[in-house]
Amino acid sequence: MLTKTITRLDVPGPKARALLARDRAVVSHAYGRVADFVMDHGRGTEVFDVDGNRYLDFMAGIAVNATGHSHPQVVRAIQEQAEKFIHISSDYYHENWVRLSEKLDEIAPFEEQATVFLANSGTEAVEAAIKLARYHTGRTQFLGFMGGFHGRTLGSLGFTASKAVQRRGFMPIQGVTHVPYPYAYRPLLAMQPSDEDYGETVVNYIEKVVFKSLVAPEDVAGILIEPIQGEGGYVVPPPSFFPLLRELCNRHGILLIVDEVQTGVARTGKWWAIEHWGVEPDIICTAKGIASGVPLGGMIARQSVSTWPTSAHGNTYGGNPLARASLATLDVLENGGSPTPLCKATI
Repeated sequence: MLTKTITRLDVPGPKARALLARDRAVVSHAYGRVADFVMDHGRGTEVFDVDGNRYLDFMAGIAVNATGHSHPQVVRAIQEQAEKFIHISSDYYHENWVRLSEKLDEIAPFEEQATVFLANSGTEAVEAAIKLARYHTGRTQFLGFMGGFHGRTLGSLGFTASKAVQRRGFMPIQGVTHVPYPYAYRPLLAMQPSDEDYGETVVNYIEKVVFKSLVAPEDVAGILIEPIQGEGGYVVPPPSFFPLLRELCNRHGILLIVDEVQTGVARTGKWWAIEHWGVEPDIICTAKGIASGVPLGGMIARQSVSTWPTSAHGNTYGGNPLARASLATLDVLENGGSPTPLCKATI
């Protein structure tokens, strides 16, 4: 296989530079681009830019490409579905929607039967969880965590607390009280002598400080948390934290909502990261790797929590037919599959 040494002068190349100029003229500057990479094609872990430069992709579309670029089983599922029909609104029914929901019910990290709301992204999954939690509990307040990232639509942005720039210009956002994430190596709270570890410190802080001084527990609908923080620094909480947080939620009738948009879909060795602590949440938010790049998100909730009525929430593309890509993705992750062939070098 031919290879080529790339220097700083090669990247971006002439075709890439031309496209970058066109992009800057018409695409919103709100996007935070990180490199002048203009993709042409990819297979598996390899990507090529428009000038033929070859790379190994360690980004995976920000944890989206769970099966690599253009896995043949995923591509085949999309092609076969596109030949039948690409869209029907969520006012009607189709089998892929039902099959994927059945699969998500099967792998949901709680014993109770699940109900599934399919959307287009992680932030939409979080928005659905916020609305359902408020409706089910009749409460209006939430707890979020410092360093958390949950999306940038206005409801989910209320929980996002990883970078001030993401909230700047959009305040005030009400209804969310932030507490420290249990990061033992960079603690924001002093441990008490009676605490076993920093996970216990954070839960005690919620119970003894936040619930007594900032927001009453009977006003809190849910606690939204990443099982492992992503943008906040890839922080794994202490072993005691989630069992204690689950107990706190049970005591006060608060829903435990886990944002598995980055950690879910087998990324940590289990279908859901929360399973590493043996804790059952009430609602799970998923997206990113669930469909290998086809825009898809989902909220998976206990059936007993899904008490909202018909037409309480919806969207045009929810459960779209290309959800078949998600079924292929989950099958590859669960059962293996034919490997994605590598690209032949074109340079």
